[in-house]
Amino acid sequence: MIISRREFLRAAAAMAGVLGLESGGLLKLNEALAGAGNPSVIWLQGQSCTGCSVSFLNSVYYATVDTLLLDKINLEYHPTVMAPAGDFAISAAQVVRPSTGELIDLGGEWSQKATGLNMDLNGDGVVNFVDYALLAKRGYILVVEGAIPTGAGGEYCEIGGGMTMLSALQLFAKYASQVIAVGTCASFGGIPASGPNPTGAMGVSAALTSLGQTRPVINIPGCPIHPDWLVGTIVNLLTGTAIPLDSQSRPTAFYGTLVHSACPYLSSFNSSYSGRLSHAGNRSCLSCHTNTDGNIPSPRTLGTSGCLFAMGCKGRQTYCDCPTRKWNSPAQGQTGVNWCVQAGSPCIGCTDPTFPDAMTPFYTLSGSGANDD
Repeated sequence: MIISRREFLRAAAAMAGVLGLESGGLLKLNEALAGAGNPSVIWLQGQSCTGCSVSFLNSVYYATVDTLLLDKINLEYHPTVMAPAGDFAISAAQVVRPSTGELIDLGGEWSQKATGLNMDLNGDGVVNFVDYALLAKRGYILVVEGAIPTGAGGEYCEIGGGMTMLSALQLFAKYASQVIAVGTCASFGGIPASGPNPTGAMGVSAALTSLGQTRPVINIPGCPIHPDWLVGTIVNLLTGTAIPLDSQSRPTAFYGTLVHSACPYLSSFNSSYSGRLSHAGNRSCLSCHTNTDGNIPSPRTLGTSGCLFAMGCKGRQTYCDCPTRKWNSPAQGQTGVNWCVQAGSPCIGCTDPTFPDAMTPFYTLSGSGANDD
């Protein structure tokens, strides 16, 4: 059943007394529904733990998730946070069409002649079928979380409605204006694609190539992602800001610096290991760990502060801004309060394309380093 915006607000007003809502809440609801041109987002989940969605819901720095969902984008489909379920939910994403909010705004200005109309997309001073045709051509942002299983024709993962994750990617990527792979699993295969990979799991770009679709994908790796990495990218897309990418299609604004180079314990590393890594490159070995007195630099236990290279820290191979951005921002515009190494855990390289296989073992608590030669 389709109801108009006016009918919906009338029903909401009727329920206000029952629910104890104040008029200000209805005003905010009206404003949220009145926004024109907000892009639609379809969020698919493949082989994943839903951790990236949970992290996204904790967004604070750029915008809270409610602000983003109500005022900035139209989230047409997300299996974790949407209310509908089953075929009814799938149908909301299957039809290539303008968002509900855009159609409501278009109907509200239909056949009007004036300057500055929100839905006058061609700028001719009237809202008509020409504007509807332009609106219908607008694509949506496709966000993919989780790896794509390609084995057995994709039968290892279904999203519902008789669609496999592989067939869903094939359909929705075709009409999307932008594809974003969220998390290391979606970006590079991640944990589902680790050996022996019986499901034939792939990252989004590799899966699209296997389907004969060659198109750019923005990779936002992490296990899980930092919410700022995704929200900041979406904000740039909405504002038309250019998004420089590195060789792995990651936004350089978030993945342009080695964890090692920004680590607060860098000076400790330099004093302990300077001149001791020539034969090992980025890898560590027990002979390189020792100080001049033959002792292995501390700390050697989880939860203690200091350089964790001797425990197998992968910061020298990993690109992301965790040391400076940190996690759990307390307020908009404020950096977080902590991150893995500061909390006493080695960086495990979760944003790297080779994670997890080339990054294991993640740490060692014994006398020999995690990357011992």
